[in-house]
Amino acid sequence: MKKNLVIYLMLIAFFCLSFLFACKKDNTPTDTTPTICDVQGTYSGTTLSSSGVLNTQTYRLKNNNFAVGSVTSTGPSVTFGGYRNTCDSVYLSVYYPTNSSYYLLQGKLLNNKSTITGTYSNLTTPSDFGTFTMTK
Repeated sequence: MKKNLVIYLMLIAFFCLSFLFACKKDNTPTDTTPTICDVQGTYSGTTLSSSGVLNTQTYRLKNNNFAVGSVTSTGPSVTFGGYRNTCDSVYLSVYYPTNSSYYLLQGKLLNNKSTITGTYSNLTTPSDFGTFTMTK
């Protein structure tokens, strides 16, 4: 009888220790939502293409990550798409119906988030790329 009791106690101790070692604390943060800063507003500036052509542009970054582009701040819309941002960068993915092209603009936020400067590339025609700077 004592032999069976010792075996039972050893089994109970084994299961308890197994359970304790199997339960590890998860160090994964509970909030995995990326930090997003508000960059909504109208940004105007210039683009410089790789071929040396200088153009003006305006983008209105709106609610729900909607982006609308025009040649001037009061002109008609010529491109539309979406944007995403972190607290130091903005990425615009837009469609330009005039030449049936998709563009990707990748910019850094500067001057207390009032300036976006970076590069653009035409995803439909890869030879069309350049730089841009826009100020709020």
